Amino acid sequence: MSTTSTSLQFSTFDWTTISSANDLNYEKCYEKFDCSRLTVPLDWNNSSSPHNISLAIVRLPAKVPESHPDHGGTIITNPGGPGGSGVQQALQISQRLQNLLDGPKHYEILSFDPRGIFHSKPNAYCFDSAVESEIWYEQKRAAGGLADGEYPLKYNWAAEQARGQLCANTENGRFEDGENIRQHVSTAYVARDMLEIVKKVDQRRTAIFRRDNQFPVKADFSKSTPKLQYVGTSYGTFLGQTFAAMYPEHVGRMLLDANLDPDNWQNRYEASIDDHAQIREIFFETCFAAGSKCAFYREYDKSSDDIRARWESSSEALQRAPTYVTGKGRATPITLDDVRHGFFIATYQPLFFFKKIAKYLNDLMTDVNPGPPFWQLPIPTQESFNDELLINRYMGGEVGPAVHCSDGPYLYDEQLEGFKTYLTNLTERFGWGGAIQADYKISCWTWPASLRTKWRYDGPFNSSVPILFVNNRLDPATPAKNAKKMAASFNGSVFLEQNSAGHGALWPASECMWQHVKKYMVEGKLPPPGTVCEPLCRPFEDKCEDIDAENYWLFG
Repeated sequence: MSTTSTSLQFSTFDWTTISSANDLNYEKCYEKFDCSRLTVPLDWNNSSSPHNISLAIVRLPAKVPESHPDHGGTIITNPGGPGGSGVQQALQISQRLQNLLDGPKHYEILSFDPRGIFHSKPNAYCFDSAVESEIWYEQKRAAGGLADGEYPLKYNWAAEQARGQLCANTENGRFEDGENIRQHVSTAYVARDMLEIVKKVDQRRTAIFRRDNQFPVKADFSKSTPKLQYVGTSYGTFLGQTFAAMYPEHVGRMLLDANLDPDNWQNRYEASIDDHAQIREIFFETCFAAGSKCAFYREYDKSSDDIRARWESSSEALQRAPTYVTGKGRATPITLDDVRHGFFIATYQPLFFFKKIAKYLNDLMTDVNPGPPFWQLPIPTQESFNDELLINRYMGGEVGPAVHCSDGPYLYDEQLEGFKTYLTNLTERFGWGGAIQADYKISCWTWPASLRTKWRYDGPFNSSVPILFVNNRLDPATPAKNAKKMAASFNGSVFLEQNSAGHGALWPASECMWQHVKKYMVEGKLPPPGTVCEPLCRPFEDKCEDIDAENYWLFG
């Protein structure tokens, strides 16, 4: 799904001031960070191609010099999506990640905008601006959801076809000889890019050891195999699994949170929202248990069934006639499909969003104008786009199809009837949640054949690499069964479960979870199989009040 996050304020940085090079040459940026541009081939499998990619790389240096014996090396992160900006994620979480792992070793945290995304050049955006992108999304929204009838379905189909042709015809990302960046953004390419980053990090540190005589060199780094230390989330787990399968000899520590099933991802992606309905039930149950702390509760409620019935009643009212809200530059109808999308997003982080969705639903029911939905993006005005994060959130979705459609099967020839079969399968199994899932994948039926990837790793997804897979017991996009399956596929790996609901078990950070994570990342010790951690808190609890937006990074 789309990559979202909460917004923190950082200084801006002009990436055009950095020249791309074959090595990591860092310059200070974003106050505490270092930035670099790394040149890599457009096509790793075609050495005769003259075209290159410039990857935007950001790091938060460790608290000790790189030549210090207590330097723990570099941990690379990926935010998910696909389409998420690693640069933006690093600005959000790297300080917290560094502090959580700090101890005998001190780590450098590094991330990068994968090829085609945001600061990496060329990017794979199809619209010329976020404003144009917003217009396209608003047109789709106005037509209704895929399960709302034949006309909304056909309108959405036409919209996706139009965007696909725009992506095929735009000059952005197209080279003089006809090559297109969108043919070279599959996960196999990104995994190879990440290997190159690992090699360049290793070369740089080796050179520093040779130059710096302050501390003794305990090993000959020039003869060692560069190893990846990695934290990947959601789609980033598929990137990690792909790397571990393609380059197992280069894997050091790998922590994967909110795990995809690579077989499902590379097929039609039909088994990812198994838990969504159960997490909705948790909303009704925790709202009733919270009483007046949940705005959707009423004093006369006798059980969670009453809250569920209120949700169903409000849904029926919105189905009969949409309501409207105003504020923050918007004057917009609110439909049942809108609210369902909001509820779907709320299941991604119940600790933070259940309270918000309860208030929003209550305001709608009691004719209070709650303003624009908290799950929608602000209107893309010049003022609202001082924050780089918002730009990527609007336009990152355009890169998603180029990646996940490349990773998956060729579906273009199936046309609308083939997609209808897919949609019916999901809605029969998962209700309205299935339609939201189908909307994520519809672009692969309309993605132009001319943009089909030139490199796709088909598997197998296994090797003797000890990976720590973590997952919530219930996850609306990446169920725990995926983590169990992959822990069994990668020999020596372990699945660590958190008894919680939401997309991702690492944030907010529970003491139990991070004790095991730290022991693995620092010492290489995996928790005993079957270990279950309790969460920091549960929805609507008083101790959740101290958990604010800064504790979250929501992966897509």
